[in-house]
Formats: sequence, C-alpha cells, structure tokens
Amino acid sequence: MVVYLSGINYETNKQELERLKANLFDLGCTIITPEAKELDKLIWSENVRLRLSFLQSSSTIYMLPNWKESAMARIELTAAMNEKMPLCFSPNDIRELITTLDR
Repeated sequence: MVVYLSGINYETNKQELERLKANLFDLGCTIITPEAKELDKLIWSENVRLRLSFLQSSSTIYMLPNWKESAMARIELTAAMNEKMPLCFSPNDIRELITTLDR
C-alpha cells in the first residue's frame, strides 16, 4: 500500500514523524512525503500540480495531526476525497484498511 503523508509543515515534530514512518514501513507501506525542500522552490501552481500527481499514485492519504493548519493539506484532502481515496487519520486507520484489503 502506498501512503501519501499530508500536513507536514515547520511545526511538525520530526521525531514523531519518523516514528510514524517507521510504523507505516513495518506495516509494509510505501511512504510518499512531499516535504522535500525542492518543492518549495517551485512556483505555487507547479508545487500543487506535482503534489497532486504524487497523491494520484498513492493508495491512501494519511492526514497528520495539524493538517487543518495547512492550505496545501486541505487541497490534498479535497483531491483525495474527489478520487474517493481512503482517508486515514491514525495508524489504526491504516491497519484497518490493510485488514480490509486482505479479505
């Protein structure tokens, strides 16, 4: 399962983020994190286009705790909802989704 992490910003606790990534990896997930500084060098419309292309190649979107504070995360969530993509807000959501897909 490919998981797109949304809502990463300067306030994101990097240790918690790394713990989450390790947890998802242990569940067998491939993780896409659009946090690369190179994205910040793009003009806004190109940044959005690239992020949405990453999102479209994912199985689900995982919303980090502070996602509501990010306009980009809200755009990503709206796009995921439009694509009827599973929405995850906790590691338990991912576990349940994996269990559902295994049936």
